Amino acid sequence: MLGDFRTEDERSAAPRSHRRKDSGKSLVAMTLVVALFGVLGVGGWWAYNNIVKDYFVAEDFTGDGNGNQVMITVESGWLVSNIADELEAQGVVASAKAFVNASEDDGDSGTSIQAGSYAMEEEMSAASALAFMTDPANLTMDHVVIPEGKRSFEVYEILSSYTGVPIADFEAAAQDPEALGVDPIWFEGFSERQVKSVEGFLFPSAYEFDETWTAVDMLTEMVKRFNETITEIGFLDKLASIPNPDPDYDPSAMENQTFYPPTNGEFKIYPWMALQIASIVQSESGIATDDPKIAQVMYNKMYLNPYDHEQTNCNCFESEAIWNYGRLLNGEDAITSGEDIDWGAVMRDPDNPWSPSAVEHAGYLPSAISNPGAAALASAVEPEAGDWLFFVTAYDDGSALFAATYEEHQANIEIAEENGIQ
Repeated sequence: MLGDFRTEDERSAAPRSHRRKDSGKSLVAMTLVVALFGVLGVGGWWAYNNIVKDYFVAEDFTGDGNGNQVMITVESGWLVSNIADELEAQGVVASAKAFVNASEDDGDSGTSIQAGSYAMEEEMSAASALAFMTDPANLTMDHVVIPEGKRSFEVYEILSSYTGVPIADFEAAAQDPEALGVDPIWFEGFSERQVKSVEGFLFPSAYEFDETWTAVDMLTEMVKRFNETITEIGFLDKLASIPNPDPDYDPSAMENQTFYPPTNGEFKIYPWMALQIASIVQSESGIATDDPKIAQVMYNKMYLNPYDHEQTNCNCFESEAIWNYGRLLNGEDAITSGEDIDWGAVMRDPDNPWSPSAVEHAGYLPSAISNPGAAALASAVEPEAGDWLFFVTAYDDGSALFAATYEEHQANIEIAEENGIQ
């Protein structure tokens, strides 16, 4: 192919008519290029005005607001996108996208926004709204935040510290959950093991309480928020759609089992059962995307025949969080998995109703073990299909590895240890 190219000397010696022909081609090519760029320029401008500007340039206000105050409440667990949506809905920013973009351009600073209330103004630029909310000084002090997963006795401590109402008042008010607004349907289908408790019904969120609120008032408001969330999720309606992991298995056939229900082949998930699973998910999960899988693990532990899979010794939840709930409930310190104790004896203590692996206590728990948020509640009625029986947090972001066999589980634990998690 190199022979097809001429040197400059050869080009000089070539007939001039041939060279004029080359110049003509170049002129035509140049004209076409100019015309093409002109078309592209016009088309690009049209695309910018009709497509890019509409879809990629987020609408935004200018300035620090119009003087009309708006109270914005950020709920516990909200993402930047949730905050952006709320700001747009309340007229603070022109578009949620502008706020998200401002956060990303500022090193994702929106992730530092704390739950609580902010006295803002309408028609703020996204940048000024972001700067306002990332300044801790602008977090108003007329609210109290109950984080997801707090136990009832921890909730009482938080509320008492904030309002000055004695913890004893909250404990007294909690003795009658139904008087606080808990629907009696949540206590249907109990066995002798279950107890009426407010545990699980104190919805985690940001609340605005003051010195005029009594313990009954505050707990009633939290139960009300729980009821609203349950309705939004469609929790009660979805119970019947939870699949039975092992339709042929009857746990009542196992000697010494106090499992209740199902018995005699019946499979029915009562509301309190799904609530207990949601509370375990909330206590055990490190990332919301794992919640539906952890919920399925719990259903599998409860309803798969242990004589078939031979991985567990009973229909037990086998959760460290359950054991520690019992300890904390009794005023004892929690024990972590890294401590050097006889875990077999601890988890299978026949005299402790909170020993999650004791055959004598197989089945569901006396009550929920925490107050779950919306994601955990939703996972309990929409578990992700799978045959897992074990899981372990294995990565820095809180995500877990799941396994169907104990051998696979041990391999996952090694991965977690390699990642410095265990």
